[in-house]
Amino acid sequence: MTAYPRYPGDVISPWIVKLLTGLVRKKHQVSVFTSSYKGIGNQTMDGIMVYRFRYAPRNLEVLTHDMAVPERMKQGLKFKLLVFPYITSGLVHSFNFPRPHDIIHVHWPVPHILFGLPMKYRWKIPLLLYVHGGELNFLKKLPQPLKQIFISFMRKSDLITVNSSYTKNLVESYGLDIPVEIIPFGNPHTDSKMYPYSQKNSKVILFVGRLIEVKGLDDLIKAFKIVREKYKDAELRIVGDGPLRKHLETLARELNVPVTFTGYKSGKDLEKEYLDACIFVLPSKPDKIGQTETLGVVTIEALSYGVPVIASNIGGIPDVVKNAQTGLLFEPGNYHQLAQKIILLFENPLLREKLVNEGQTHIKTTYSWGRIVDKLENIYLKLLRKYGKVTDLYV
Repeated sequence: MTAYPRYPGDVISPWIVKLLTGLVRKKHQVSVFTSSYKGIGNQTMDGIMVYRFRYAPRNLEVLTHDMAVPERMKQGLKFKLLVFPYITSGLVHSFNFPRPHDIIHVHWPVPHILFGLPMKYRWKIPLLLYVHGGELNFLKKLPQPLKQIFISFMRKSDLITVNSSYTKNLVESYGLDIPVEIIPFGNPHTDSKMYPYSQKNSKVILFVGRLIEVKGLDDLIKAFKIVREKYKDAELRIVGDGPLRKHLETLARELNVPVTFTGYKSGKDLEKEYLDACIFVLPSKPDKIGQTETLGVVTIEALSYGVPVIASNIGGIPDVVKNAQTGLLFEPGNYHQLAQKIILLFENPLLREKLVNEGQTHIKTTYSWGRIVDKLENIYLKLLRKYGKVTDLYV
C-alpha cells in the first residue's frame, strides 16, 4: 500500500488500521509492505509488522503520507519525478522481500500490483486487489499501451475487493472477468459505539474532510448563505484542511457569511465537533478529471455520532445515505436544493431523529467493523483453501 501510520496515533489511513488490527484480534499474522517517509525504517505497531522500502534521500521521501499522491503530484515537477524511483524501488524490494506469506492483498493496485505480482509468483499464493476508486481515474489517464499493461496485470489477481457498489461497477466496466466483492470501511474512530440522537437547540452545520475540489465545499458555502437569510443563528463549521482553504475563506468573505474554518482535528476534539452538530453535510461532486466520492466514510462517522446527514447523490454515497431513510440526498452542485434540505431538517426534529435511528441500524448491519472483518476473513479462507495454504496474511 502507499502509506501506513508512521507512529501510534498517526492519522494515515485509519480505516485500514481498523481492518488490519481486526484481523490481528482474530489471531491472524499480518504484515504491511509500504513506503518509507523521510527515512523511517521497519516497525512493529499493534502487532503488525510494517516493512518500509526507501526510494529517495531522506529529505525527499515525501511523495506519500502527508497527502494523497495525486494531490502531491499537482504541487510540482519534483514530486512527479519521485514516482519513478518510488515504483522502481518498490518493485526491487518486492523481489527481495524475505518473508513468505500465504495471501497478498494489494491496496491501490495502480501501481502497486507491480509489487504484488512478484510475491504471488514467487510464493505461489493468491493475490487480491483492493480498488479504492481513485486509482481508476489515474488508470484512465495513462497512455493506452501502459493502461493495457496494468489491466493485463490486474487480470492475474484472484479476486478484487472494493469499497462500494459504485466502485464495483467501475471495476466491472473494465471487463476483467474476476470476482468483485464489496468490503466497505466503517467509522475509523470507533469500533461499534453508537451515540443516540439528541435534540440540539443550536443550528450548527458540520463538514469534516479534506478541503479539495471533489468535496464540493463551494456549494455548501453558497447554500449556507441562503440558509442564513432565514436563520441568522445558523452556523457552518468546516473541519479539515487542504489546498482550497484560502479559496474557500475568500468565498465566504465575498458572500458575507461567517464560516468557521477549524483546521484539522482528531480524537476528542473531532468527537466534540460531531456531538455539537445539528446536521452533517457532505456536498461532494466530480472534480475536473471526473473523480468523485467512492464511499463517503464521514457519513458513517456522522451517523455513528447521532448526527443526521445530508449528502450528494453521487458515487458510493447512496450505499450509506438512502434518501429519506438514512439521510437526505441532493443533486450534486445544486446548492439551492441543498439549502432547502438543511432548512427542512432544521424545522423537523422528528425527521432528524428518524434519519439517525434508521441510519444507525443500517451501519450496524453493513458497516460495523466486526461484520467487515468477518466478511474479509471468509474471503481469505476460501482462497486459502483453494490454494491449500494456512492463514497468515500479507497486505
